[in-house]
Amino acid sequence: MRRSERDPATRTLLDAANATFVAVICFGLLVGISTQLRNLRPQAPWEVDPYDAVASFAMMFVPIVAVLTWVRCARWRHEAVYPPFAVVEISRGCVVSLFAIAVTDAAYLVAVAQRGFPEDASLRVELLGLLGVSVATLLVASLLLAPVWSHRRSRRSENALSGERDAVDDVAELLRSAPTDPTALHELCVRTAGLLVALAGSNAGPRRHPWLFVATVSCAAGVAMAASEFVHEGLPPNVGIGILVVALFGAIVTVSGMVGYALVGRYLHLVRSPQRA
Repeated sequence: MRRSERDPATRTLLDAANATFVAVICFGLLVGISTQLRNLRPQAPWEVDPYDAVASFAMMFVPIVAVLTWVRCARWRHEAVYPPFAVVEISRGCVVSLFAIAVTDAAYLVAVAQRGFPEDASLRVELLGLLGVSVATLLVASLLLAPVWSHRRSRRSENALSGERDAVDDVAELLRSAPTDPTALHELCVRTAGLLVALAGSNAGPRRHPWLFVATVSCAAGVAMAASEFVHEGLPPNVGIGILVVALFGAIVTVSGMVGYALVGRYLHLVRSPQRA
């Protein structure tokens, strides 16, 4: 649907969401480039804790929240006016993403002010440029989101998500709305959506046991991160140390995932109770 055909409030919301997506991409480039490239990481003032810990925690859930927000935008892409609960969900996703980016950018700025760049840092201009772009896109997205947020608060829509569909339903609806050409791909998306909804409502699904589901997925992600570390840094000297590293990664990511869910799970309406499934 063309931008001109949408309701003005919906256009404002989508502008804020698109600006948030740009801010998330710039934030990801800042953190990814400055912490993962070996020739850049030693030059960054924020490569030590607690600054690096703040960025690591933010990177665990900012991409997830951003993708979920994009899914919710894409689900209603054919509508001229978004329903009130969708406006709440999308705006909350933007707020959470921008808040995490703001905290990390602030931590990085504090690192620059307190530690400064090493004397032999040849790429300090590039690092400052990445940080400056992240801060600039954060400010732009925040300014675009402010009218949406103030309008939502003025309508007292805190209970707008009660009884509405959750993130699983949003993903399923997006899959069902996939293009019908080619037919095989559309049928695959529809079958995947059905399996996703069935899994969510099963006895082992996130709607019945959300904490167990979050812990399981987070632990699996931690194990995957440990395996990635082995590929990147090489295998540990013995099996015992390898098991310890995997256990540490799994425990850290599991705790982080559960803390993140406790903080924003209900706020972002990730799952609804099985009674309403």
